[in-house]
Amino acid sequence: MKNLIFFLLLIVNFLTFFNMDSDGSGRPFQMNNKLMLTDSVNQVRNTIHIQFTDKPVFNNTLKTKTGRGNVRPLYVVIYDCLEQELFLFDDLKVEKTLTYTPQSDMVVLRRYIGFFEFQEFLVHKGDSILMSFDESKPVRIKSSIFEYAQNDFDVENILNKETSSVYTCVGKADDIKMTSFKYFFDDPKEPTNQLKRTAIEKVKALEKLELRVSKDLLPCMNTFQKKLQKTLDSLLFCKTISQCTYDFYKIKYENLRLKLEIISQSKDSTTLANEINKIFDNKTYIDEYFNQCLESFRKVNYLSKIIPYERGMIRDQRESFVLAKKSQLFNPKVKDRLLFLNLEQIDICFQNEVETYLKMFVKNASDSFLVKKANLKYYQDFIVATTPSNLHLLALDQTQVTIEEFVANKKGKVLYLDFWASWCGPCIQEMKHSRSLVNQYAAKGLEVVFISMDDSFQKWERAAIKQSINKGNCLKILDPKESNFIQQYKITTIPRYMIIDRTGKVMNTDAPRPSDPKIRELFDELLKK
Repeated sequence: MKNLIFFLLLIVNFLTFFNMDSDGSGRPFQMNNKLMLTDSVNQVRNTIHIQFTDKPVFNNTLKTKTGRGNVRPLYVVIYDCLEQELFLFDDLKVEKTLTYTPQSDMVVLRRYIGFFEFQEFLVHKGDSILMSFDESKPVRIKSSIFEYAQNDFDVENILNKETSSVYTCVGKADDIKMTSFKYFFDDPKEPTNQLKRTAIEKVKALEKLELRVSKDLLPCMNTFQKKLQKTLDSLLFCKTISQCTYDFYKIKYENLRLKLEIISQSKDSTTLANEINKIFDNKTYIDEYFNQCLESFRKVNYLSKIIPYERGMIRDQRESFVLAKKSQLFNPKVKDRLLFLNLEQIDICFQNEVETYLKMFVKNASDSFLVKKANLKYYQDFIVATTPSNLHLLALDQTQVTIEEFVANKKGKVLYLDFWASWCGPCIQEMKHSRSLVNQYAAKGLEVVFISMDDSFQKWERAAIKQSINKGNCLKILDPKESNFIQQYKITTIPRYMIIDRTGKVMNTDAPRPSDPKIRELFDELLKK
């Protein structure tokens, strides 16, 4: 091993010397006295690191007048280049750290301080941040390549002091659907009325609630926006916030107001579409709320057909894609973004048809960035299995193995199969417990095997890396629908867990979840043999 390390060091030193006269473009550059960046420093500069301090506290329960409650497990959300990364409070209160590798130079960091209430911060790639679980304490920058102004991380606390209810109003405007459910459960008659309604009437009743919520919130948001804009102007004039921070909050509150106007239908669709086009054309920062404006416009104007779906009814997301594609209200760039957002809804509701609409999007879109992103996100892999088997599996290095070959190679080990997918929330919540089993029982002869049912290699690979399972037994099913194994053991819902004993025999087809204390009792007994 020492000889190998010494050899690698020689290669690194040789390559460093060899590249001293060039910056990669063929032009020579002069050496200075600054230390050359190591890989670890480069890695830090490409990430955002947050250290949480103090005792973990989070008031994440929604209470209603009828006593119906709900809990929000999220604590942090990062909005980055049309993507969202979600971090649960239960994980962060234990680990007290968060490291994220952004795609963009700037991302929006949202920290919830209540069920609806949250604070948002504009942060930069390379930032190292100290953040208390107590929202009243200021966020501090440990290190950054960006020069922040004095109040960049205290803007929303300042705004909330101006108007004490702004946190709640903004949170309710951000999450109209959940605000509507609160209205629903605040009224003791509504749950009873809902049971009497037909499936179509249920859909329309909830939509009427969203309309009512938006109409109720709009006057407050109009008032807030005018007051908050004056405060933002003052902070920028005094140079206590930076220009990019000012742009973000200004656009945030403008877009939230516009979103409520769209849902409440307070203006005609042409006027609202023109406002959306204008915002995009004059963009200094396009945020999550601009996407919410587009999504709201799509729901109000392009969703009409109600169709059966599972045990209920939904609006047909495929219809909205076609209508939006034909619409002349938006300029090409905005239309591309609208159709891109629509693809996600089709992927959720009609996964088997998403590739049809992906092809339509790729054919008609002019935004090459969105085309590339859509292909990565929604293209379904069609990798042909090379050997007859009940279950074909693909490794991250794209080598194939059958379930029979895999189990035979693991003879003498107890295997705990974890069937999951990147889109499955309960699967992701169980991952930390699965990783704990790896740490606790690996030396005793247990191996946890993570088997993904994702349809896309990219979705699976990204989720595997995020969940830190990409270096162990991490596999993806090539074609779940054609698998006799999946049909034989009726793996129709996930998460799902199975146990294979040391001889290669399936001994438990529906094992306890990794978070269930019973699974450790079972392994303690099984691994004695």
